[in-house]
Order: sequence, then C-alpha cells, then structure tokens
Amino acid sequence: MTPTLPQNDSAQAQEQRKQQLAQLQTQYVYDFTTRVQPLGVAQSVPPGQNFAFVWTLGVLNQALGITGNLISMGSHLFESADSLAKKLEDFTEEELHKAEQAYLDLKTHHLNLSRLFDATHVISAPASAVALAGVASGQGLATGTGPSFAIDLGGGGGTRSSSASPLNPRGAQPASPASLEQFAEGLKDSLGHLSQFLGDTAFDLLLRVIGQYGQPKNLQGYQSQFQLLPMTPGAGAALDDVMFARLRVAGPNPVVLRRLSAPDARFPVTDAQFRSTMGPQDSLATAMGEGRVYLADYAVLEGLKAGTFPTQKYVCAPLALFAVPRAGEADRLLRAVAIQCSQTPGPSTPVVTPSEGLNWEIARLFLQVADGTWHEMISHLGLTHLLIEAFTLATARQLPPEHPLQVLLAPHFQGTLAINNAAVESLIAPGGFVDRLLPGTIEASASLAVQAVEGFRFNQELFPRSFANRGVDDAQAFPDYPYRDDGLLVWASLHQWVSDYVSLYYGSDADVVSDYELQSWLKELASPQGGRLQDIGEDGVLKTRGYLADLVTMIIFTASAQHAAVNFPQSYVMSFTPSLPLAAYAPLPGAPLAAKADDIQALLAYMPPLQQAFSQQTLMTLLGRVYFGALGSYDRYVSGAYFQDPRVAVPLQDFQTRLGEVEATIARRNLRRIPYRSLLPSEIPQSINI
Repeated sequence: MTPTLPQNDSAQAQEQRKQQLAQLQTQYVYDFTTRVQPLGVAQSVPPGQNFAFVWTLGVLNQALGITGNLISMGSHLFESADSLAKKLEDFTEEELHKAEQAYLDLKTHHLNLSRLFDATHVISAPASAVALAGVASGQGLATGTGPSFAIDLGGGGGTRSSSASPLNPRGAQPASPASLEQFAEGLKDSLGHLSQFLGDTAFDLLLRVIGQYGQPKNLQGYQSQFQLLPMTPGAGAALDDVMFARLRVAGPNPVVLRRLSAPDARFPVTDAQFRSTMGPQDSLATAMGEGRVYLADYAVLEGLKAGTFPTQKYVCAPLALFAVPRAGEADRLLRAVAIQCSQTPGPSTPVVTPSEGLNWEIARLFLQVADGTWHEMISHLGLTHLLIEAFTLATARQLPPEHPLQVLLAPHFQGTLAINNAAVESLIAPGGFVDRLLPGTIEASASLAVQAVEGFRFNQELFPRSFANRGVDDAQAFPDYPYRDDGLLVWASLHQWVSDYVSLYYGSDADVVSDYELQSWLKELASPQGGRLQDIGEDGVLKTRGYLADLVTMIIFTASAQHAAVNFPQSYVMSFTPSLPLAAYAPLPGAPLAAKADDIQALLAYMPPLQQAFSQQTLMTLLGRVYFGALGSYDRYVSGAYFQDPRVAVPLQDFQTRLGEVEATIARRNLRRIPYRSLLPSEIPQSINI
C-alpha cells in the first residue's frame, strides 16, 4: 500500500477513508473524567495497542532483578537460623515468623516470574527467539544497564498486530497470538500480585527485620540496597557541588535554567556571595552582562499541598543561582552559587552559599526535591506522556491508515496509550508510587502535570526555539550544556528525515492546504473536545511544508529523544535516593543552623527513610531500564520493510547514516567531558512505551 493524500484519491476511495475513520473514532475515544481532567486520555486501550511481547520481556527482566535484589538483602538473615535467632532481641517470635513468611512469599513471587520467563521458550514467535538469544549467550537476568540487556530491546516496532490499525497501518503476522496473550496476562497478574505484596503490612515488617526501615545511620544504609542491582559510578552525584550543578544541564530535568540579565528582587544575592564561589576577579554585574548567570526558579511549586502518605513530607519552591566562569578560564563548567528556599527573602529562608556547610546541604536537598517533583510531574508525565497522548489519539481518529503521516507517526506512538493508561490507573492513583514518593498530595501532584500541558505553547517550545526563549542558546557564554548540544544534533538529523519524507507526498504548500484530513487533525489537536493544545498550527490551520516538517519533527522528537532524556536518567541517577530524593522528611529549619562535626549525619534527618528509598529504587529501576525500540529502526521485528513506498528507502537510509554520525560525535564528546549518554541515538527508543 503506497500512502496517498485524500484529495488525490477517487471519490470511492475518499468515502472508504471516511468510513474507516468513523470506525476508528468508536475505538479511540477521549475520556475527560480521569485523574488528569480536564485533559483527555484514551477511554481504554484500543485493540492492537497493548504492549508488544518483547516489551513485556523487558519488564519481566527488571522485575526479576528487583525481586532478586531484595531476596539477597534478606538471605543472610532468613537462610541462617543463628542470624534469625539474634533478632529475638528486637522482635517478638510472632513478628519474626510473619517476616519470614513474607520473605518466603517474596521468593515465591520471584519463582513465578522466573517460570514465566522460562515459559517464553515455548512461544514460537520471532521476537521470542531474538529476545532469548541474549540469555543463551550467558548474560544474566538482572545485570544489564541500558539497552545492552540480556533481552534484546534494541529493535524498533516489536511484535506487530496481525490486522491493520491506525497505529499499525500495514499489519504483520505474529506467531502464536494466543500464547502471546496468555503470557502477557500471566505477567500482568504476577506483577499485580507483586505490587500488592509490596504494599502489604507483612512486607513492611520484612523491611524492618532486615534493617531496611527508618532513617539510616549513614549513607552506606542506602548503598546496602544495591545487592544485585548495579549502582552506577555517579551515584550520590548531588552530594558533590560540581555534579549538583551539572544535573541542571545533563541530569533528568535539564530544562529549568533561564538566563538572568538583571537582579531579581525575590532573590537578593550579593556580589560578595557571588564572588565567594566565582572568585574575586569576577562580579555578579559583569557576569550578568556577559550572559553567564542562570536562574533555576521553582515558583510553579509555591503553595503545593504537602502529602502525608505514608508519612508527612515537605517541599518548598526554591530559587537557585548558577554561573559559568569567564571566557578564558580553564574550567568553564556550570557552578552553583546560591540557593534560597522560598520565593521571597526573609530570616527563615536566607540566601545560602556553598561555604555555609550544613545549611547549604539542606538547601541543596530541598532544591533536589523541587527538581525531582518538576521532573516527574511536568517534564516527564506532563510534557512527554500526556502531550503525546493528544497526538496519538488525534492521529488515530483523523488520519486513516493510507495517510502518509499516519504511516510515519505510527511507530512513534507504539505502546503510548497502554503505558499512559497504566500510569493513570495505578501510578498516579491514591496509594500509588507518586502518592508514596513525591512530596505533594496525589491531587496536587497530578495538577502539576495537567497545568504543564494546558500551559504548553507548542510553537514556542519547538526544541531549538526553547533554548533561545530561556536565553541558554549561546554556546560561547554557556559552553557546557550536553542536553542542548546533543539534542540539537538529534533534532537536525530528525528534521532532515521528516522534511525529506514530507516532500515525497506534498509537492507544494498548496498540497498541505488541500489535505482536508490533515486540517481536521490539527483542528482536533487544538479543540477543547480533543487535544486542547495551545499555539499550534499557522493561524489555526496548516499552510506550508516547512511548518508541517517542524510540527512532525517536534512530535517525533518528543516521543523519542525528549522522553529518553527525562526517562532513562531515572535508573542511573535517581535509583540511588541520596542523588535526588523525591521528598524531604523534615521541615526547613527556619533559621541557619550551627556548624556540626558531621553534616552528612545531620542531613540524614531530612532524607527519605530506607523503606521510601526502596520504593524509589524499585520505581526508578523499572521505569529507567526498559529500552524497547531504537530511533530510526522501523524494520525490526517486521517481515520485510516497514515503509512500502520504495521512494522512502533512500531518505530513510540517509537518516540512519546521520544517526550513526551523531552517535560517533557524542561518543567523542564524552571523551572530553563528564559523559552524557541520554541522547545517544542507540539509547533513544522510537516511542514512549515505559
């Protein structure tokens, strides 16, 4: 099937397209009554849009690693009668019996997951054979980091449905669909039982007995949670000022900094305070004049209602100042200058600098909490998952399988409705991980995501333009910004591919204007009864090929590279809780604290208790280590070429070649800088599927 524009089809073909869309609109239905209302999400996951088989293997792989890691924490105790007997000093015999039973239940969950994995060898699917090849080569189940897992998750497309659908316009024949469905249901049930078990009081008691409960005595308490799961070399990065600053430009949330060109009355940093970090030869006025001063402003969190599940948590809306050393300096890495833990200056929240010991450590922790909240609810959930949900639904409802943009976009929406449905139903549900880990109430947290999408101005947030809008586009003034620099390489490569593809079907701007399906698509994206997106299109319509290429590039970039940039650092930055705690567990002190002999020891009172750290480790590992698909790999797991139009072959090959060149460029950059891996093309999935 060669894609066609509707205006070029016969009257009969146009009517057939219209009937197809009418049918699809009964399957892809908006629901405006969920926890993210008034945003619309899919009422249910349409047929053919559930998770691919290889994706489920990836989740199973991580679940095995998480449960195996926890079992290893308790094995020294429960596999030794003598060790267990010693616990009678702190627990009753009945409590120890319940804890031991919980440990045995955990082993049962792990065994059930292992049996599921073993059962995959009887599923006669090509994806299964590829996936299990890594295991046969001797790689372990829980030792992979990134896309080099035991399970091959590097393909683009996964197992495809046997029937054409708007997100699978060609269709491809999978093997043993009944077996695949049975496997998926078995995994879903097992993970559901495991999740229920992890929230049970018996599991809570198990954590107490094995010493994974309450405030740790030192940082090693958090490190002890990594028995089998790998702890990355950069764990604890935020406890170092250099790495703390670097997280603003190469961490999970590298989108907050804005250039500060004049003093901000809310944040009265003095020249002396600035010089205490940047040196006596520099000055705040000079640095602002040269565009080297940047503000991280978390005003969006002001008034956020603090949550109490499972215990009282704390958060603030800080301001933080960062600066780049002068041109000519040997080290021009971003530096942290000052933090104020409120939007207004006052005695209880003074401006704090790195020279102030424990007060700086506390301020830095509260800024990390604010950044983690912004990251999870705004940059991650709101501006990738929920934003792309709108495009996924509108594309399915307004562009039929024959439409060239439907064919191009379908692989970039694979798994999105399924993962978003799971997130709305469980992740942001009362008592779910967001409620447990983030500092706000579940209602307050969800509202951050909703407000982010409602306030998103699409045309102003095109990736290159977003840096200019924040004043961080000048590489001379701000030379070390890996997210910007690597992202622009990926954007340029992707934009050329989209432009080449669009030009195959739209010979002129007039073709864009005449495509009434395309115009209906844009109308639904902006409609209050549809995507509710702001500032999208050219005066409410689509007029030019150039703008259409920008628009489609932004969609694909958000679904692939942008999501990769904010999702995967969860595993190698955020799984070690001290690096980026998702909530504080003591209030701001209210006044500067006197110096202490051991600032880290005093800081522990503000950090998450071990049971919360375990939950954070679990979630960040699961979300940040399942890589399914790779940008540009449209043909993996598809019988033959994905694109049936032979004209696509050359521009696609050019795109894949450019991605290889981008990979090599980033690899060379990583030899000269603190490595940044999030935008390596080989580590960018095609779609938001985790």
